[in-house]
Amino acid sequence: MTMRHDVLTKEQLDLQRMYRRSWDNAHRQLADPEFRAYLEASIDRVNEASAEPITNEEFLAMTEPVEPA
Repeated sequence: MTMRHDVLTKEQLDLQRMYRRSWDNAHRQLADPEFRAYLEASIDRVNEASAEPITNEEFLAMTEPVEPA
């Protein structure tokens, strides 16, 4: 479904732009073989870890917010 931008509010347009930048950045990073190998190795480490699962709240409490670029 295509969204008509002329019916979006300024805040919705800003959010759409942020999503697009994030998506574009993720595609660029995944196209980098070195970065992709790093991500895959990180995923493997997590999958092989014997750590106990944590709740969403515990994870968020340990995570610093991302600053917009």
